[in-house]
Amino acid sequence: MGTVYYNRTGFPIQAYLTVILDYLERGYYREREVEYGLAKRGKISWSKTIKTQRPVIRDDEAFYLDFVTRKNAFNENQLITLIHQYCVAESFEKAGWLFTNARPQKPVIKRNEKMFKAVLRDKLDKTFNDRNKLLFRAMLQIIDYLQNEDMPLKYMYGTYRFEYVWEALVDRVYGIKDKAFYFPKTTWKVKEEKHDNASLEPDTIMLYGKDFFVLDAKYYKYGATGLISDLPSSTSINKQITYGEYVANKIAGTGDVYNAFLMPFDSLEAQWNTGEIVCVGEATGNWRENDKPYEHIQGILVDVKYLMQITVREDSNEILRMAESISQAVKGSYRSD
Repeated sequence: MGTVYYNRTGFPIQAYLTVILDYLERGYYREREVEYGLAKRGKISWSKTIKTQRPVIRDDEAFYLDFVTRKNAFNENQLITLIHQYCVAESFEKAGWLFTNARPQKPVIKRNEKMFKAVLRDKLDKTFNDRNKLLFRAMLQIIDYLQNEDMPLKYMYGTYRFEYVWEALVDRVYGIKDKAFYFPKTTWKVKEEKHDNASLEPDTIMLYGKDFFVLDAKYYKYGATGLISDLPSSTSINKQITYGEYVANKIAGTGDVYNAFLMPFDSLEAQWNTGEIVCVGEATGNWRENDKPYEHIQGILVDVKYLMQITVREDSNEILRMAESISQAVKGSYRSD
């Protein structure tokens, strides 16, 4: 197995995106600001010369010893364009796939970090255009990143903590926005003073009709292993029952309350080879009567790719599908008891 690079935070993704977006809108950077300077010869700007230079008066005639002339910076201006071309090509190689399959031309200039940075810093000092400043700073960040020898030659996109992504996906597709109302709360009373504790916070509250669904996104590996030991433990089960009981007693009214663990899986794997949403079983508490729907916590597998796709298209019918999967499984459990 290859070397694993962990906790690398140096990749300047925002700088790469800035260069790409600027290029897609404006194309390659070309110097448009005219530079002037003092010189004995050259294309004279008489208006600037008269305004800024003091003439020498001789025999009632005015003579200028220095002139404000238009600076010939063709080579320098062409250089900043070439550096921009290099940064654009580098940016598309790393992050261009986020926008398009097309690729810009290969850079003509070879990388020279010291020279690139000197030109960019000079441009930053001289420009008053905020957009150009943002572009030059992004280009500098890219050059700094490429110059850092401690960075790995291979880079990757992703996360080592996909459980947070899984929770966000579940909440985005199935959940309501204001779920704090459904948090069970506790209080200590000590010496006549009340002290509120932090609330228990369920991952997702889903509503369908009059019914309430308390969903706990568990990034567990049961979908890959099929082992009972990879299902949620008693701690999670008891906590989920508490959530359901609180909603049923304080909020639900005439609606039913259901509980479910949502876990990831690959529906195309041989051991499953089934639909994108599968109910694999249920958890109950031996200390309960188990005569309430929320006491029958369903274990639901959701295909990872499928969940990511429906997150993008935001299909409200998915709530109906999930609600029916859970409620029918619970009703089937009652019939089998």
